[in-house]
Amino acid sequence: MFQIWKRRFIVFLVVIGPGLITAVADNDAGGIATYTVSAAMFGVASQLLIIPTTILLAVTQDIGSRIAVVTRKGLGDLIRERYGIKLSMLIFILYFIVNQGVVLQNISGLKASYQLFDLPWRVLLVLTAFFLIFFVVNFDYRRIQRIFLLLIFFYVSYVVAAVLVKPNWTGVLSETFFPRKIATNINYWFSLVAVLGTTVTAWGQFFVTSYVNDKRLSADQMRYEKAEVYLGAFITNFFSFMIAVAVAQTLFANHIAVTDGQTAALALKPLAGDLTFILFASGLFGASILGLTIVPLATAYVFAELFGYEGSLDTNFKQGRLFYLFFSLQILIALIIALFPNVSLFQLTLYVDFLNGAMLPIIFFFLLRFAKDKEIMGHFVLTKFESVFLRSAAVLITIAVIVSFFGKIFHIV
Repeated sequence: MFQIWKRRFIVFLVVIGPGLITAVADNDAGGIATYTVSAAMFGVASQLLIIPTTILLAVTQDIGSRIAVVTRKGLGDLIRERYGIKLSMLIFILYFIVNQGVVLQNISGLKASYQLFDLPWRVLLVLTAFFLIFFVVNFDYRRIQRIFLLLIFFYVSYVVAAVLVKPNWTGVLSETFFPRKIATNINYWFSLVAVLGTTVTAWGQFFVTSYVNDKRLSADQMRYEKAEVYLGAFITNFFSFMIAVAVAQTLFANHIAVTDGQTAALALKPLAGDLTFILFASGLFGASILGLTIVPLATAYVFAELFGYEGSLDTNFKQGRLFYLFFSLQILIALIIALFPNVSLFQLTLYVDFLNGAMLPIIFFFLLRFAKDKEIMGHFVLTKFESVFLRSAAVLITIAVIVSFFGKIFHIV
């Protein structure tokens, strides 16, 4: 029995990577800002949907992983093959706009983290951007994945910060799932869609299929990949919940509104002390680096897949030059904008993540179409639960997006 579990654990360690990295990277700098701003406005009630969001993240990432293992193709490849180049172009334009907004959030987060530690942010921002480009272009899949996994440990700082503020955990759980006096506030529902959109991201649905292909997982390893995907979904939402707890017990409790992760860290300093400030700033740095690498990489994967170019971390620059150039271009665009001293795109964080949430029903449509097709999936076809759950989520998200969008336009409260 011991030998069986030992072998299973070793296989799990071999498989680990795509699900965990994709899920945790959803909590990038923009995600941290969204959780922080939402929690500063509405406390832990901003995490009302944490359980269904965790299930939704796990189910969709698992479906994407299965599609990749069975077809040996990314989601972008399948869209191009089944629906043609015109629709592919439309999807890519929407995808690129949203993702470039997320890249801008992440470089703004990196800039903010350097400023919080009073470091020469211009020089460090340029050096970091070019290092990330050099790192991705010159390192292979295995080395890059090791760095991604190491960056996840930065998120532990938010867990420590939540413990340091000494919350009443019974009260926290009660307010999370039974919030008071905010059900009719349209801004609250807008923020819930934004929290959903930064957790279950449009780019994450594409990225996991591409990343699984790069890892070259087999059908025999699929159950281990499923376990890794579910573990990743739990861990990422555990981190987001801890961020909300730390902010709710400090900023929300003292009626201090913030617009981004930087102002939140500064506001925490007099309320929760230097250590909490350092923890928040360190977490922001790690999340920014992870997001600033993975999100443009996700866009580069989709660019290569939708238009039929070579795109893999195991190809050299000559073979995958368009893939690597597109990755680099997104970082350089964000870098040029971020170098202006008064520019901070964190203020757009809720809106960018709201757009991410609004795109999810479109992505779910493609997941459903491919995953329920027996010609594509064979006996790995979508289960009835997955189909019903995904359809229900798409309908509910669409309703929430429409209601909160028009509510914001017409200032309904």
